[in-house]
Amino acid sequence: MSINREEILADFQACTGIEDVGEAFMHLEDANWDLSDAVYRVLPQGSQELPSMPLLDDSVQVIGETSSSSGFQATRPPSSPPNLAQLLQPAPLASMSREFLPRRTRILNFSIVLNDKTTNIAIPETEAVGMIKTLVSSELDIPVCKLELSGWKLDRQPRDTTILETLHLPKQNTLYLSINSDDRDAATEESVSRMTQTYSLNIYDVTHNRPHIVNFPGTKTLLEVKRDVSDLTNIPVRNQSWSGWPSQLTDDVILGASGISLVHDLTVKELVKEVNRPPEVVPIPGGSNSEPLSDDGSTADEYEDASDVVMEDMFLRELTPSRPQPLMPEGIEDEAMAAILFAEGFAHRYGPCHPMFFPGSLDDAMKEACHQPARDRKLLAVYLHHDGSVSSNVFCTQVLCSESIASFLTANFILWGWDLTATSNRQRLLNTIARHFDSLASRTLRNFEVDKLPLLLIVTRSRATNEVLAMIPGSLNVDEMMTQLLHAVEMFSEQQRVEIAEEEERSARETVKREQDEAYQLSLEADRAKEELKRQGEAVKQRQEEEQRVKQEQEKRLIEITQQQKEMLRQEVLKRLPAEPPADQPAGSTTCIRFRLPEGKTSTRRFLADEPLQVLLDYLLVEGFPHSEYKVLSSWPRKDLTAVDLTETLRQLKLVPQETLIIEER
Repeated sequence: MSINREEILADFQACTGIEDVGEAFMHLEDANWDLSDAVYRVLPQGSQELPSMPLLDDSVQVIGETSSSSGFQATRPPSSPPNLAQLLQPAPLASMSREFLPRRTRILNFSIVLNDKTTNIAIPETEAVGMIKTLVSSELDIPVCKLELSGWKLDRQPRDTTILETLHLPKQNTLYLSINSDDRDAATEESVSRMTQTYSLNIYDVTHNRPHIVNFPGTKTLLEVKRDVSDLTNIPVRNQSWSGWPSQLTDDVILGASGISLVHDLTVKELVKEVNRPPEVVPIPGGSNSEPLSDDGSTADEYEDASDVVMEDMFLRELTPSRPQPLMPEGIEDEAMAAILFAEGFAHRYGPCHPMFFPGSLDDAMKEACHQPARDRKLLAVYLHHDGSVSSNVFCTQVLCSESIASFLTANFILWGWDLTATSNRQRLLNTIARHFDSLASRTLRNFEVDKLPLLLIVTRSRATNEVLAMIPGSLNVDEMMTQLLHAVEMFSEQQRVEIAEEEERSARETVKREQDEAYQLSLEADRAKEELKRQGEAVKQRQEEEQRVKQEQEKRLIEITQQQKEMLRQEVLKRLPAEPPADQPAGSTTCIRFRLPEGKTSTRRFLADEPLQVLLDYLLVEGFPHSEYKVLSSWPRKDLTAVDLTETLRQLKLVPQETLIIEER
């Protein structure tokens, strides 16, 4: 019954031109699936004119059969529209198209609403409901098991295995997505964080055999990336063929929302389109018996046969399985780029559930896994693939890409892959193996038969030497493979514990030695500081002593010069000093001056009463008391005689007949 309804639905759409399946389904339900009644309900009353048939492509040339005398000729459009009965009659061409032409698959559009964000997904109706969750999971980076879809306009919630075609959904659908609160918050925070980060795209140009590393912000759209790559590779955007992007991405998606990692590997190549122009049928004017010929004079029969051959060849090409592309191109020089292309080819061929391959050369993979401290070291797993082996596809799809094996390898190993299908790639790997491992491993791989591939080499580093810990063949099932991997991890863990203990002991010894060296250096620096301080103190002391000595010498010299000057002045004054007058001079002509000298001494001398005060001061200078250094004070009235006029006589100063003068140091 469902098959008949599908045929009725297809005929109804062909007759009415209604492309919306939901609307057509509604009209047929109202007519109780009576095709004639449904068509009469839809078409305007009094008119039998119908839209053009959408199933017929414009490139198909309809050749109608006329009377036997006229042969075959291109049919002209009818002068009047056909009635409904004629349209509902089975036509030979329609039956032929249903028999030979594949039915066109409808594309359903889903708007997935999460909070205030809407994600648009286009998916064929031949897919299952679970594919919607898979695409949403890839778009939002949320596990499939956390997703719940609601809003189905159905009696009950469909299962993930339900085919969309059986649900008879309209072309446009809106569903509502719900996730756990923890996952929603994490997804929102991660989305905001990813848009503010920079993405490094390793783009390999297959057409020109050239790698490019380009950095883009998370807010750049895929179309902008393709335009920039077009400027870089001279490949127009319309001719670019990409691999490595997540599926169902449109050009308006930004990198931060694309779901790719911050360092992502891509390949691009230029498409070369072959345009096959169909032959043009040109009718020859003339009688009714004339046949339409092509430009080269062929008849319509020949073109009909040719079209059958072309159609048959088209179906043969579609039914013939295409040979899978190699996981890695042949003869590539850059080992790191070859490994990146291998990882991309593996993901493209075997799907998203696969172990994470290391994106770099074998040297870099060994540095990441083996050339680390013992505590941070990991096992290196080298996967060797060969498309010529019958076990390769089974091992990859059922064992290597199983969720348990893929998760275990990603968590405990650094996985590096290589394709041995091409001879040049095989020889390149053998040369690399010979450089890193002993001759036994290289010789074993060189003599390895193709039927025994694929192979997984488990590599570790012990005592500064690279060792092949195990060779796991590709003939094992999942349980046997997991047993081998667990055994390898157990052996590695035991070896790692020993090396960690040795490294800790060595580190402890180095720490003690380093501390002793540091203490010795500190003590040595302290001694040097003391010596330097002592040396500086002695230098300062010597400098001060030298300055004091020089100062004393200068003062001594100055004193000597002063004494010499004083003595010279004394001698000069002594020469002009008058002699002391005798005691028998007439009364009143002389005066007796008594001097009180410093330190309690006294001195007495006679002077002429009419001699000036200068004579008295000269006498004191000769006696060692110059008036520049000493005061000469009279007793009454008390005054300093050195401050008066020196030309005044002793009589004028009333220093006669006798007087006592006090000599004080200034």
